Order: sequence, then C-alpha cells, then structure tokens
Amino acid sequence: LAGVEIIDTASLETIKKIPMRAGMHDIYTTPDGKYAVVGSPTGKFLSVIDLRTDQPAWEVPFDMGVLTMSIEAGPGGSARRIFVQLQGLSGFAVVDFAKRAEVDRIKFPDEPSEFPPNSTHGSVVAPDGKTFWINYATANAVLVYSLPELKLLGRVSLPVLNLPGRPSIGSGPQWLTFTPDSKTVYVVNPGLRSVSAIDSKTLKVLTNVRVGEGPRNVSTLVLP
Repeated sequence: LAGVEIIDTASLETIKKIPMRAGMHDIYTTPDGKYAVVGSPTGKFLSVIDLRTDQPAWEVPFDMGVLTMSIEAGPGGSARRIFVQLQGLSGFAVVDFAKRAEVDRIKFPDEPSEFPPNSTHGSVVAPDGKTFWINYATANAVLVYSLPELKLLGRVSLPVLNLPGRPSIGSGPQWLTFTPDSKTVYVVNPGLRSVSAIDSKTLKVLTNVRVGEGPRNVSTLVLP
C-alpha cells in the first residue's frame, strides 16, 4: 500500500506508516522541523504531514503530477511558500503555506531550444533566503528568481557536448544544492555525467566536475 514510513534513526526500523492514496515521490521538511511535505506524481497532489502527530494535516490538488519541491522559510523558520515542480509544466507552482492552497503559477520564458521539451526536475532556495534557483532543462540552463518577489534575475547556461555529425548533448540538469554561505550552488548534469559549480553572484560556471554514471541527487555535507 502507498504511504510514508517513519524510521527510527537509532534502530533503522519502521515505527509507523502513514497511508496515502497514491504513490509518493520525495519528502521535504519545513525549516522549523514541524512538518513534512510529500508529493505524488500519480495522484497529482501534495500532502503536508504534522510531525507532532504524524498525521496528514492538509493537501493541495494539482492538474499534473508532483515532482520535486523547495520550501521558502518565513519567520522563525516556519514555512512561507512551497515551490512545486509539476510534470509537463515549463515553470513551477507556488503554494502559500498559511492559505494551504496554490496561489500562483510561474511560467518560464519562451525561448528557442535545440533540446527536446523536458519536465523541470530540481530546485533550491539559497540559504540566505534571497534567491530561488530552478532548472530549465529544455533550455539547458538554471534560472534564478529573487525572493520574495519571484522576479527573474538571470540564467546560467550549462555545458553542452558537441560531437561531429551528432546532435548536441545537453546537461539534462537535475537536483541542486548550495554551500551554507550561499556563495556556490552545485547542479547535477546526468546528461554529461558531471556536476557544475556556479558562482551565485556572477551567475557563471566555475568548474565542471566529472562524476559517475547517471548522477541525479546531490546535497552538501559540512565538515567541522
């Protein structure tokens, strides 16, 4: 049965399973640690779980399957908005946490592209809360929006592989992660088996790091 499992981190055993009416994709926690947010590609809904009761608190329905998300922090680390990527949408939906509803849908700018249309998959809010970064796979780029206005500030073009007699191969960007100082963002490029490091101030790619086959997820680990 579809659901969300709660795991005891000491025993690594399931201590509870919260039933859901469709299969779920990814899980995110609000900055204050009070809620978990999960989305369903097949059920086309977002569910918010109260972590004090381990019960669903509310849902938001969509007309498309729910993919990855990012959560914007409000006062005290509470969730202000959820930026939701949807299957087939060239853009993202905006969910107001207090209103428990979708309040806006931001479309990416139309531009010619040599790459096939592709659902965007991967976004991140900068740790300083000033910008929102989201992949635009069809344009082989990362778009940057201001917060809280959600005004498009710019774009970062990602690497392309050009081989003689063959169509260009794009990065096919997926997940992103920031360094804690908000100075550098890393984006995974499964199409090129690499990770790009981007300077968040200049919006320039600093370097491309070759990694293994088909990278997808990425996160930042801070060592003492």
